[in-house]
Amino acid sequence: MTPRHHPQPDTLIAYMSGTLPNVISAVVACHLALCRECARDARWLAMVGGAMLEGLEAAPADGVAMGRAVAEWSAAAAAPPPAAPCSLLSVPDIDDPVLPAPLTRYLGMGATQVPWKTVVRGVRQHWIALPKGSGQMRLLRLTPGNVLLEHTHTGMELTLVLQGIYGDHTGDYTRGDVIEWTQGTKHQPRASGDEECICLIGSENTPRFSRLMARLLRPIMGF
Repeated sequence: MTPRHHPQPDTLIAYMSGTLPNVISAVVACHLALCRECARDARWLAMVGGAMLEGLEAAPADGVAMGRAVAEWSAAAAAPPPAAPCSLLSVPDIDDPVLPAPLTRYLGMGATQVPWKTVVRGVRQHWIALPKGSGQMRLLRLTPGNVLLEHTHTGMELTLVLQGIYGDHTGDYTRGDVIEWTQGTKHQPRASGDEECICLIGSENTPRFSRLMARLLRPIMGF
């Protein structure tokens, strides 16, 4: 199935330039693993960026800064090499029919191994641990017919559909589709179709819930 909804052009440009928030960048990377069209656009942006850098004239080096850098490089060369950090590149790929490769490498497991936690009947989720200050990321699993609590976004959020049908007042979305929300937007997502809906959600900040009951349920939801 070919995705029909993609990140906004400025979002993809920001991803390629490394200026997106970490959690949003991670969701875009997962979308690229599922979308040939956006992966092609990303490669084109990389070539354009490289060509632009090649055309720039080098600025004259600051003598004091250069001397400090040389001293630091010399000290680093004399020190014993540090232990090799754990890298996602060293983690073998997991061929999973639901989770995209960047996510299975980060989690070290496929969808059937995810330790889902029940929020309410028909709604399960798994919070994904991220470095401090990176934002919030979770996998959400819904049975068809479930409607989530209405909420307003307090920052940028990207939702990537991995299975089933996820929708709201803007329409329905299927595997590989990205729904992009900005600060101040309000919606009430739902799951439809014949199979469970699984989504990857990356948020800069905690959303603001509209109703008192929803706010009381925040600790159960993990917010």
